[in-house]
Amino acid sequence: MAINFSFTLIIFFSAFLNASETYILSYRAQIKDAIVISESFQFSKPMQKIEAKKAQKISIYSEKETNLNTILQNNKDEILEFLMKFGTHTRSFEKVINLKSSSLTILTIPPTYVTIDFNDNYATITRLIQE
Repeated sequence: MAINFSFTLIIFFSAFLNASETYILSYRAQIKDAIVISESFQFSKPMQKIEAKKAQKISIYSEKETNLNTILQNNKDEILEFLMKFGTHTRSFEKVINLKSSSLTILTIPPTYVTIDFNDNYATITRLIQE
């Protein structure tokens, strides 16, 4: 009986670790005169289940780290480069006073649904497209 219980726990935890979780990723940066003055990279669970199909994906190697927040923050540049391929929003405000130029640019990656799967030493982030 103890062997069956242990085996059941192993199967449960294996399925849990390999389970796919859905999140919303978003990014916003403000750049003033070519200097980043604020930046926000957020991820959260959606409030309701969505109907979406899987699209492109990226795999991130993470040998020892298992904390999702740490994995995303440590690989932020790679993830942002991946997401920027699928569209960004930019707003730019420029002014010239006394022959001196000043600019403010706002770069936004709209909230994007993704699934994150953990297999072996990789976190696979798959972009979702709502149907």
